[in-house]
Amino acid sequence: MIDILNHIDDMKKIRKLVIDGMTQDAIKACDVSIAHNQNKVSEFEKWAEEESNKEYAPEGGTVVSDSSDSPFLAHPGALPGEKSE
Repeated sequence: MIDILNHIDDMKKIRKLVIDGMTQDAIKACDVSIAHNQNKVSEFEKWAEEESNKEYAPEGGTVVSDSSDSPFLAHPGALPGEKSE
């Protein structure tokens, strides 16, 4: 929300510059605002890319069990190439 309020303030300043006929200053203020917001987008995209490349594992790792509760042991033939008794 703070970012939105800051953006509104920037737009108000730029609007005043245009009204006052300070076109070059308004253009410069636009360029600064655009660069600032583009930088935020680039940082987010970098973060999102890093997050999507992470491999997540269950906490504590994967537990492998040979108990009879295992769906693969309880149902022979459940795995490809496995023969039922």
